[in-house]
Amino acid sequence: MRKKMMAAVLTVAASSVYAQEMQDTLQLQEVVVTGTKFEVPIEKSGKTIYKISQQEIERNAGKSVADLLNQVPGMEMNGAYGPAGSNISYSMRGGRSKHTLILIDGVPLNDPAAITASYDLRFLSLEQVESIEILNGGLSTLYGTGAAAGVINIRLKSASEDVLAGSVDINGGSYGTLAQNLNLNGSSQGFSYLLSAGNTKSEGFSAAQEGTPVDEFDNDGFSRQNILAKLGYEFNDKFEVTFGSAFNQYAAEYDDGAFFDADNELESYELRFTVKPTFKYGKGSVSLNTVYNINNTNYQSSYPTEYEGRNWQVDLINEHQFTSGIKGLFGINLQRPRYAQEGVSEFDDNEFTIVDPYASLLYESNFGLNVHVGTRLNHHSEYGNHLIYNINPSYLIDLNGNMQLKFRGSVSTAFITPSLYQLYSVYGNTDLKPEESTNYDAGLSFYLGKQVSINATYYVRDEEQPIGFVSIFDEDGNYVGGQYQNIQAERKVKGVEFQADWAIIKSLGMNVYYSKIDQENSSEFYRIPASKWGAGINWQPLRSGNLSLTYKHTGERTDLDFITYSEVVLESYDVMDVYADYTLLDRLKVYGAVNNIFDEQFVNTVGFNTRGRNYNIGISYKF
Repeated sequence: MRKKMMAAVLTVAASSVYAQEMQDTLQLQEVVVTGTKFEVPIEKSGKTIYKISQQEIERNAGKSVADLLNQVPGMEMNGAYGPAGSNISYSMRGGRSKHTLILIDGVPLNDPAAITASYDLRFLSLEQVESIEILNGGLSTLYGTGAAAGVINIRLKSASEDVLAGSVDINGGSYGTLAQNLNLNGSSQGFSYLLSAGNTKSEGFSAAQEGTPVDEFDNDGFSRQNILAKLGYEFNDKFEVTFGSAFNQYAAEYDDGAFFDADNELESYELRFTVKPTFKYGKGSVSLNTVYNINNTNYQSSYPTEYEGRNWQVDLINEHQFTSGIKGLFGINLQRPRYAQEGVSEFDDNEFTIVDPYASLLYESNFGLNVHVGTRLNHHSEYGNHLIYNINPSYLIDLNGNMQLKFRGSVSTAFITPSLYQLYSVYGNTDLKPEESTNYDAGLSFYLGKQVSINATYYVRDEEQPIGFVSIFDEDGNYVGGQYQNIQAERKVKGVEFQADWAIIKSLGMNVYYSKIDQENSSEFYRIPASKWGAGINWQPLRSGNLSLTYKHTGERTDLDFITYSEVVLESYDVMDVYADYTLLDRLKVYGAVNNIFDEQFVNTVGFNTRGRNYNIGISYKF
């Protein structure tokens, strides 16, 4: 019944929208940088890139970064529907977290002490995010190991051109959640600054499902503090330097596992420093990205332990305009990740060095052909040299008037090194071979001026020597331990993605998306839906008021029940959210949202709870 109601709402809305006259109001062909590291109009990009703008972020106030990414075609954020402190694993096009690289302001970030060295999205506050670009498909030639299935480039807020500007936001809602955020920024005479601070606390609910009706599990709470600082100085029109620092910490209560309550808690923080000098010359620029980050995670449970990771990165980049249609990018990247476990190992026991020179060329013709090619030499202190490449042509055809059709394709290879934990921990295996993969993409895009954008993509990813955790049992079937191993010779992933955006009139727009993954072997795709689709409508009924409605359908998935060690099929589910805001005097905004308005009951992971109907209300002031 709920599915029929949802479908009816969307059908009625779409029908009413269709009758309206389309106007030239929304710029869909935005500029993106993730696919080439150059600023390129999205209609000229040969990659599949989805962009979450600042407007979309504001329409999702009270949600997390993981919640927004869960609405992107080809993405599945496991844990996003649990308590605020739930562990988040992300899957792009059937890959795992280690196959998707997280960039913060264009810089790759990870946790060297984490099992797969992936970045922990629980650190981020959505209030500090300006926009997000999601590149579906491998691009390791530009970003190195970890970018095998895709790249998520999260751009944090930056200084405005005013001498003093800022915002204050307070919001709260279900599960005893309360958040406060403050932002101050400005620019004057070549100097720019941004200071941002945030605090979030939630009483939460029990992560583990109760085993019997009489069980009363306690709530698993969450708290987070964020501090971000950016400083910049432009000496002249050729030379500038930017400095950045961020401190993010959270504390999350967690249970012992599926159906088992506990009073466990983990405390985690990250501290990072960035320096980026940039020198511009006649036909190009040279920049140096330097990043040092420290990660610390302390588990307080029956098996207490503490991990600390450190990573130093240097990326020297030279951009050069050879001719009016040919740009070049040349760089060298250095990474030195290290980690230590209290009482078990020291930093000198767990480290390696990566030094990667890379180069790429972008050709833009005056008749619609655009080609991006690149190569990278991965030099790993443990695995030696490995050459990877990327070939990415696209062709944009002007049909008539303001209609354009684009054909695009790409072939790229990737090299994914085992993490320090997989190599050197008590479960590690120094005989592991690196994972390798080859990505094939083919797609088309259609643009109708600034009103309509349609993208469709078919992809295949061939993986070699995938790494997984293998449990070891004795002759009596008792679990005695485990080890990371290359679990099979190869693995194939293929699927399709579709997205359409329509700016119907000045005050009304909608979007739909669909993705499907071929799952021949269910054990390789635990918790990843075979199909996923959704739709959204954004309406501005008043000059200062907005209303948005989003619907998400997640198809059946398989999961492993660790109590019985049997495979379980998880039913599909549908979630609908509604959001509204109203702005007074162009500065003071009140907003509210009701998520999962039909109180859909579903399971994302066997033995764990998900959020039911919940709400968030807030007020923000910009000055």
